[in-house]
Amino acid sequence: MPTKRALLIMHYGTPASIEDVLPYYTHIRRGRPPEPAALQDLIDRYQAIGGPSPLSHISENQGLAIQAGLKRRGIDAELYIGAKHTHPFVAEVVEKMANDGVTDAVGIVLAPHYSSFSIASYKQYAFEAKDKFSPTMSLSVLDRWATLSEFVDGLAARVSKQLEGWNAGETLVIFSAHSLPQRIVSAGDPYPNELLETSTLVADKLKLPHWTFAYQSASTTGEPWLGPDVLDVIATESKNYKNILCCTVGFVSDHLEVLFDLGIEARDKCAELDLNFRRAETINVDETIMDALAEVASKMFTSA
Repeated sequence: MPTKRALLIMHYGTPASIEDVLPYYTHIRRGRPPEPAALQDLIDRYQAIGGPSPLSHISENQGLAIQAGLKRRGIDAELYIGAKHTHPFVAEVVEKMANDGVTDAVGIVLAPHYSSFSIASYKQYAFEAKDKFSPTMSLSVLDRWATLSEFVDGLAARVSKQLEGWNAGETLVIFSAHSLPQRIVSAGDPYPNELLETSTLVADKLKLPHWTFAYQSASTTGEPWLGPDVLDVIATESKNYKNILCCTVGFVSDHLEVLFDLGIEARDKCAELDLNFRRAETINVDETIMDALAEVASKMFTSA
């Protein structure tokens, strides 16, 4: 049987239109439709950034860049892209891979840090579909890539650019990522430690005199979520600094949690407190980082 390779790119998903916000939000809530007020709040947030986020488009271009990197290394792999909360879902895409006769696949989740809420769930969807539709298919999934030197360098370059013209002694750099339920800590989830490791690597590289880590985008589920929240940190530190620079280490694409939670909410909180605010650019389609991921994927293909 001839070998047919595939690159499986997985991302969180985003509604394609305002009308799609309801099914998207319902899927996130495991089939429970949101209350009207909660739905309207999410719609308002999407409208505040100009409509649905560009996440799907960016993820596709990131996948194309990784695929091109594989091609440069002599590996021809067809590109497949699946989402966690929107069509095409990860399982649907793996079924298509099976129908297309894929024999060897490498999966990359566009989230650098491991957690039971992110990487583990993506892997579960992918492997359950593989076992159902093509048990003989070889599938390897990259677990984590948060300490990849190119990723750290890319974040550092973006922070450095936004620090230009500011007195470092008067500036607090806040690294951030999506909060998760606090119960993951007692379960031994490595997510908090991995986030802090990435932040420390970037801060050390730049020799930042003042930096911290905060969570963002916590959901209201009736249970405690990891903190402190980035808005609370800004408020607490407002008397100690003149400048706030936010840099997400957990998101690699511009979407709602970046464009609204940081680009609007954090910005407005700083304005309210008479603080200068800047946001480091998100990774998005950084060719160097995508090529580094292609290098990792190429080794996963050859070792499979």
